[in-house]
Amino acid sequence: MKTVLFISLGWAVTLSSSVVAQHAIDLKAKESLLKIFGDSASIAKTIVRLSAEERKQIADSIKSSFLSDSLVLYECRIGQKTMGFGIVDNIKGKTQLITYLVALTPDGVLKDVDVLVYRESIGGEIQYESFRKQFRGRTSRDKLQAGRDIKNISGATISSHAITDGVRKLLMAFNLVHSGL
Repeated sequence: MKTVLFISLGWAVTLSSSVVAQHAIDLKAKESLLKIFGDSASIAKTIVRLSAEERKQIADSIKSSFLSDSLVLYECRIGQKTMGFGIVDNIKGKTQLITYLVALTPDGVLKDVDVLVYRESIGGEIQYESFRKQFRGRTSRDKLQAGRDIKNISGATISSHAITDGVRKLLMAFNLVHSGL
């Protein structure tokens, strides 16, 4: 009986820590979006479910696998006007996940990229303004290739490639699902 109780408590601690971590990411995402779209913006979070066909279209367009069946989407409004959207995602760096946000205008132009949680021991320079500003103004029509369109950072090459691939993926995903919003 004590073993079962211990396992149950272990699950409760695991579940509550993941809920706390997700809440912290939500807070960071909203804070970032308020900086981008203005302090008076209201932000509503929704989960957009992707069909198998939509996931395949995204994977084919970015020439990579697209595993998630949903997007975490934040709509930023001032009054009745939609100012833009934020999408939060995870992309694998060298060994750890990088949690990042892309902020887009309603017509899909990238306003900014923000790294919400960086877990690697090196390569954190992708969080710097000088790197992130390379993405601004880009759309799903841009190729976005690290080392070509986006300059790599010495010592953060894997992270530079990962975040560039992730941004390209989210631009394509937004473009695909935008008509349904």
